[in-house]
Amino acid sequence: VVQGGSTITQQLAKRLFTTGERTYMRKALEAILALQIEKKFTKEEILEMYFNQIYLGHGCYGISSAAQLFFFKRVSQLSVAESAVLAALPSAPGRHSPLMNPHIAYEKHRDTLRRMVDAGYLTREKAKELYEKFWPEYIESNRTEFTTKTAFTKVEDRAPFFADYIRQILIARFGKDAVYNEGLQVYTTLNLRRQEIAEKYFIPALQKQNEISENANRYYNSAVDRGLFGAYSTLRSIFSLPGVIVKSDFETIFKKAVLEGSADAIDAISLLLDMGEVNRSLDSFRVLTSNISTSLKVEGAFLAVEPQTGFITTMIGGSEFSVSNQYNRAVQARRQPGSAFKPFVYGSGIEGKIISPHTTLLDAPIVDIDASGETWAPSNYEGEFSGVVNLQRALAASINIISVRIYDIVGADRIIDYASKMLKVSETRFTSSPSLALGVSELTPFEMATGFAIYANRGRDVIPFGIRYITDRDGNELANIEEEVGNIIAAKEMDGSIQVISERTAYLMTSMMQRVVDGGTPTEAIRLKGGFSKKCAGKTGTTSNWTDAWFCGYTPDIAAVVWVGYDRPFMSLGKHQAGSGVAAPIWAYYMRDVYSGMKDPVFPPAPPNINYTPQFGGVDGDDKMKTVLDLYMEKEGLKSEEK
Repeated sequence: VVQGGSTITQQLAKRLFTTGERTYMRKALEAILALQIEKKFTKEEILEMYFNQIYLGHGCYGISSAAQLFFFKRVSQLSVAESAVLAALPSAPGRHSPLMNPHIAYEKHRDTLRRMVDAGYLTREKAKELYEKFWPEYIESNRTEFTTKTAFTKVEDRAPFFADYIRQILIARFGKDAVYNEGLQVYTTLNLRRQEIAEKYFIPALQKQNEISENANRYYNSAVDRGLFGAYSTLRSIFSLPGVIVKSDFETIFKKAVLEGSADAIDAISLLLDMGEVNRSLDSFRVLTSNISTSLKVEGAFLAVEPQTGFITTMIGGSEFSVSNQYNRAVQARRQPGSAFKPFVYGSGIEGKIISPHTTLLDAPIVDIDASGETWAPSNYEGEFSGVVNLQRALAASINIISVRIYDIVGADRIIDYASKMLKVSETRFTSSPSLALGVSELTPFEMATGFAIYANRGRDVIPFGIRYITDRDGNELANIEEEVGNIIAAKEMDGSIQVISERTAYLMTSMMQRVVDGGTPTEAIRLKGGFSKKCAGKTGTTSNWTDAWFCGYTPDIAAVVWVGYDRPFMSLGKHQAGSGVAAPIWAYYMRDVYSGMKDPVFPPAPPNINYTPQFGGVDGDDKMKTVLDLYMEKEGLKSEEK
């Protein structure tokens, strides 16, 4: 029997005795080995060995493994139709996979049954009956199966979002054919103990938050931007306007009913029909109805990185990983970080020696006017003002006004340049308006974790990665990502670019964020509720209308980020559902359990020359607070009029 240019015996020899490289020497060796095998074994024995060794895709070696993966059966329990599906796999395991390419497998199956008819194993009528009965049932049974599942899926289920993240990286580097057909062995940075700890606290916390937030959103069945309600409320205070009642109109209710009633049928049709125009129409229908969903629940992300190595040790991308929920929010969801962005605003000023932790600024109402004459009046979380405060206290209390004053002093360009370096994102991702200081530029949890990991690593560069190295099925190393990252870091050491920011800035910002944890917005959640007593640093984040809740924190050993919110950014978690109460406890529970049995974190000592005189100390020689106007005049070389 010839297959792919080789007999079954030659393919068995290739699998058992050669490395698979494409050379004339290898082919000659296979031919010699095949002759030896045929001398010693019967055709039935050779065929049995072949069936036990052949690669059938999705990590399956042998018919038994494939029968279990595709049909959840023993080989002896397979039907004729099921056996015909497996018979098509050896020549092209990925292309003929009924999970990955059902259209092609559907046609190939018909061809296999036709050839069985031609060979006299089946009548034409029986083949037609088997074919027509098998596929509708198989598609229905596989409706909730992942196209990417493998023989190792049970292990991967312990960290499904991470496994899918790794799969995408592998496909980008090696291509689908190699990933699904070559039996790659992938060694990752995941720490299963830490992953399980995160899952233990993160998933129940999302479920609990969903119950709290459902009540706040029970009237919002249609896609209505709640930001409009604030503006409407302001108008109602001036004019006599009616209140707002949000409800679904008849058309929306009808569309939802159609969508929910036909979704399964649509999926089955698209799998069985390989008709371009029809499938494009079905895809278009899905896009048009994607925002008409009754499934609105609180989601979130958790990501932890080792600052000194860059290892991604923990990753959760949502409430569950399912066919309908594969969106990895840890690396894909761009959300406003709110006050969690403030360490990069403060850090930019400290790096430029413009301000220091002891700089004092006035927490009082301000109005910013842009070049077009538009005004913006930021406010603090509680709507109160504290008067003169130093920056250490301002960061701990997360005072918005002070962050905006730093923006006025430091300037947008310096903040954007600093944040771009720390978070490793393009400068074009940031707004240059004063709202930059309050974290309105959207960032992913992965990007936030990178920035906080650099703070944890004394300002030295951190390159987060999830794959250590990759080998082929025979153990030959194909790539060593850990070594590649190590070489990049070593080169940075050599050319002096390893310090993303100065060690002084990292130390001062870490000291300030330690005070955030010990005497600021997250103190109760971390120290009392979460029970994490070790030394650590971090910052909470909450966005307008309580749509996003963050906590980003670290020790020298672990930098971890928690985000909680709805996928739809206009959905509120509920009044006063802030980062300190929603995200910080999850972080604390995780760190408490991870450090159980570990040595206490040891933060590095202060670097030399830690003290400096900032350009803007906050108080001049007359003990009078400098204003933004004073600073502007100083920059322009002007002098205020003496009185």
